[in-house]
Amino acid sequence: MREFDDTFIESLAKDARDDASRKSEKYVGIFPLLLFAFFVIALLMAIIAGTGIYRSLSNMRASSNDARLGLNLIANSVRASDASGSVAVGTGPEGRSLVLVESIPSGTYETRIYRYQGSILEEYALAGSSYTPGKATRLTSSQTFGFSYKGGLLTVTTDQGSVDIALRNLQGGA
Repeated sequence: MREFDDTFIESLAKDARDDASRKSEKYVGIFPLLLFAFFVIALLMAIIAGTGIYRSLSNMRASSNDARLGLNLIANSVRASDASGSVAVGTGPEGRSLVLVESIPSGTYETRIYRYQGSILEEYALAGSSYTPGKATRLTSSQTFGFSYKGGLLTVTTDQGSVDIALRNLQGGA
């Protein structure tokens, strides 16, 4: 009987070892799958975060470019008409306007830059004619528009900032 008990106990122990080894083999097969799934999820989260950051930076760059564009358009208009007596002050629909005077054989014309209903407009018209915002070109959005002239330096200020324009012809007249 003792022999039977020993055989029975050995049989149970062997079965227990076999069960344990089968269970561990089962978990060994699952571990690489779990590890792979973890890396895939981590990569997806990194891609989603990177996309959000890129979108945010792209929007900031676009708004910054728009702001600089309006100021640069004003500065380029002034530089293009830089001549003796070409820069003057006018009275626009909502305050002072920067007037760039151009005399050509067919007459005297003005490029008027002024604020109107939250925008900076540029209007090209015959000198002395009334302001017509409906015919003007919108340069940028801005609630403020101001300018000053001192010592050959014209400073234009909008909501986007200020730009200093050194007039090549020191007799700008503003």
